[in-house]
Amino acid sequence: MTPKQDLARNTAYRCLFEVLENQGYSNLVLKQELSGSSLSEKERSFVTAMVYGTVTRVYTIDYLLAPHLKKGLESLDASVRTCLRMGAWQVLFAYGVKEYAAVSATVDLARNVCPKGAESMVNAVLRKLSSEGEDALSKIPAKKTDVRYSLKSEIAGCLNKWYGKEKAEKIMEAFLEIPDVTVRPNAFRVKDTEELISELKNDGIEAIPDPVVSEALDIPGNRMDISDSSAYRKGLFSVQSLSAMLVGYVASPEKGWSVLDTCSAPGGKTAHLAELMDNEGYIDALDANDIRLKMVDETAERLGLSIISTMHYDCTYLKDEKDKLLPEYDLVLCDVPCSGLGLLHRKPDIRLSMTYEKMQSLSEVQESILENSCLRVKNGGYLIYSTCTINPNENENRIDAFLTAHPDFECVPFDDKLPKTLLSNPRLLLQSKEGKMTILPDEEGMDGFFIAKMRRRS
Repeated sequence: MTPKQDLARNTAYRCLFEVLENQGYSNLVLKQELSGSSLSEKERSFVTAMVYGTVTRVYTIDYLLAPHLKKGLESLDASVRTCLRMGAWQVLFAYGVKEYAAVSATVDLARNVCPKGAESMVNAVLRKLSSEGEDALSKIPAKKTDVRYSLKSEIAGCLNKWYGKEKAEKIMEAFLEIPDVTVRPNAFRVKDTEELISELKNDGIEAIPDPVVSEALDIPGNRMDISDSSAYRKGLFSVQSLSAMLVGYVASPEKGWSVLDTCSAPGGKTAHLAELMDNEGYIDALDANDIRLKMVDETAERLGLSIISTMHYDCTYLKDEKDKLLPEYDLVLCDVPCSGLGLLHRKPDIRLSMTYEKMQSLSEVQESILENSCLRVKNGGYLIYSTCTINPNENENRIDAFLTAHPDFECVPFDDKLPKTLLSNPRLLLQSKEGKMTILPDEEGMDGFFIAKMRRRS
């Protein structure tokens, strides 16, 4: 093992320890560790893959490690536990890593970071796991879908309940796929995507047009450094998932409109609305988290968008403060806090943190935001509700209950706002015509997402 490989695994170890033992966020921990690091692009990709891969597969890994540990995984020192988990990922799931090399490198790591003598146990356990190979995975009982797809049992149970066993398994399997990074050109500054492709190429970044959302660009590979590019600093694009981009297209704001974004941080959807308005009109961007709200200001400044005004505001209630907010808006966006179950492949930390109890409490928050925000929609104006979850109770059930309580609102079709390729899916075509649509990851290869578009009757 070369010193650089050692540095890469040490970096991955620190990240995984922080995420798995101290509830850190994978993306933030990785960003902090890789910022200013001497690791090459290839090594950074390896570290990123190991961190996201281990967190994604942690429940499967723990299940397969358990038979080889007399007193169980939780009895071990946290450093040993982390080494075993990252070693198991390399042995069982990593592409292009020889099993013997993975074991040897992890043992060397354990010798440096674990209590004295622990490397012998790490060596023995990983060698046993390596000898089992793919047989270990194939021996997981079929009924243990939570283990096979690395989910908490309660989350796997919810998916089975909502979608039926067969469909739920397809969704769970899709959440194990590694998602592409996608970028959205700044429509206010970039009029031709070829211009952005050329700029990115100058930065050493390959970009290709997305086959579904024509304005979007796909960035092959696990690029963590894209925000360090000169094109990003120039404000030529935003990093945004395809599903999140659809919110702006569905909202379809016009130049000069007044817009209220009730949960705006970190600002991707807010910026998209401003770009679609050609930076004409105004957007009041609110958020309950004043630290995250600064990200909206930074995004607007980087992209050259002057119509966005931010305010620290908890939208579970909206007081009648006319000096701060307009009484009514042409468009109100409620991109509410949610369980994030549509992002399990992109944000693996959600696998660790989300529970049924948390989903229930989030549902109450969503109801409060929707109830208060609808008061700010003018007659004939639009209310957009979106989430990045596939939980029906946070999505279509929430909208059905809202419409029952508010007969002055109605869902309106938005099929004409969506990419035609997407509408080749009959289910999405039907739902978009009904004004509320759920994107499922197993069908489109996109993030799980929900969007509803409502209009206040004149």
